[in-house]
Amino acid sequence: MKPSTSKLLMVFGVCALLAACSSQEETPAQEPVAEPEVVETISVEAPLTAPQPSTAPAQAKAVTKTAATLYPGEVVNRVKAWDKKLKFLKTNFTQTAQYDGVPVSKSVGVLYYDKDKNLLRLDTGDGDGHIDQSAVTDKQKILILDGQGREITTLSWAEWQQGQPNQALFDFGNYTSLLARHNAVLKEPYLLELTPKEGENYTLYLTLDPADYFPTKIKIVADLMQTEAVLSDTQKNQPLAFDTFRAGGLFK
Repeated sequence: MKPSTSKLLMVFGVCALLAACSSQEETPAQEPVAEPEVVETISVEAPLTAPQPSTAPAQAKAVTKTAATLYPGEVVNRVKAWDKKLKFLKTNFTQTAQYDGVPVSKSVGVLYYDKDKNLLRLDTGDGDGHIDQSAVTDKQKILILDGQGREITTLSWAEWQQGQPNQALFDFGNYTSLLARHNAVLKEPYLLELTPKEGENYTLYLTLDPADYFPTKIKIVADLMQTEAVLSDTQKNQPLAFDTFRAGGLFK
């Protein structure tokens, strides 16, 4: 396989995780009197002493805000909500990979996803609209195209997936199941650390948008290899062009 094709497939594997997400879940604004309820909710996850009346309102408010931020279950549920809302996704990405701290690759491109048709397309290029290669898949086969849309090769999705050290990440449209197979730790207010409960040994970091908990950065660390994809200009649930996935007559 050509080196450029291998690089495209590596990008394809990491970015495919995005396909499990969709539009923002609206959260009703809380009135000030509802703040103590946040503490009570967290106590289900980690029992706390019943809150006592405070003579320092400003300090009590700060404590409540911190408790809400550190409650990982709330964040995980927000991320899971994308699973049910996904229709279409288009996002730019810049992905870098390094081994033992030494940069080994950099890719720039655009990812398209249609959940109902279960189709995903990944274009890689120079970042200025020029496409070097494309990968289009229906989760049964992967079609690799050159910059002019001509077929280079066709691969089996299942065989390729089984050969990846982080294959658990490629569960498109089933983000709830993905999270269920991982232990989740909220490292920072909007940074989730996921480690598999069994099987592969890697760590997945999801950096979330504070506005809607959609991933803005995905990083995978496995041994000395680290791959990071930064997302930008993300469009959620906006219909895609009719011919987005019409590659080689295979995907219509």
